[in-house]
Amino acid sequence: MKKPNFQAWLQQKVSEDPEVILAGKLEYLRLYLTDAMREIRNKAGLTQAQLAEKLGVKQAAVSKLESALKEHELESVLHYLHALGADLLVAVKKEDELYQASDNEGVLLVDVPDVVAQKALAANMSVREYVCAAIEKFSSEDDGLRIALVKLLESDDLVAVKVRERLGTRTIQEVAVELEKCLSLSEEEDRIFAVKNVLVANVACGESNRGTSDEIDEIEFLDLAEEFLDKFKEFCERYK
Repeated sequence: MKKPNFQAWLQQKVSEDPEVILAGKLEYLRLYLTDAMREIRNKAGLTQAQLAEKLGVKQAAVSKLESALKEHELESVLHYLHALGADLLVAVKKEDELYQASDNEGVLLVDVPDVVAQKALAANMSVREYVCAAIEKFSSEDDGLRIALVKLLESDDLVAVKVRERLGTRTIQEVAVELEKCLSLSEEEDRIFAVKNVLVANVACGESNRGTSDEIDEIEFLDLAEEFLDKFKEFCERYK
């Protein structure tokens, strides 16, 4: 839902007086709130008179609620939105902290940096559309990485067989989740040591015939970790 750029207008400084600044914030809130209310009603295909009938009030009451020039009681606004199957999301921001005051399952209000708004503008998208698209892309890439790890671990590749022998009591899916975290590390050396730790932990957990974790050959596991990472790169390139 693209909104008129009320914010740019309101951000123009006209006074340093705290009361004037507060009045501007109230006007900003009324403009956006009433604009959203009217749009939700219109999308529901209802006139002011029809919504008034649903609410059990006169049309003038609905008209007043949709006016940015009037005071609004929170209870009346919630009643209006509830009749349209909508919710009011509220957050309180102080400096870098954001506190969500509305309890809506599955909905999270977050701050986004200015660069996101710029990228959304360049993509001819609203900030919400851009963020949702980015999350979807990130999630699909995330799932794809885990699926690739599972496919490699289930394959007949010699390196995959060696890794499976060291899974202990853990499933391939469980180990894939741990290996996925290892791959998110930025440094190659850190990734190798992280994969090694996953393999060692699995052997220790499974109490392999090599004995206790104190007897585990660290060099052997580091070599296997490096082999696995190389094989995974090759595997991903092959199935792009």
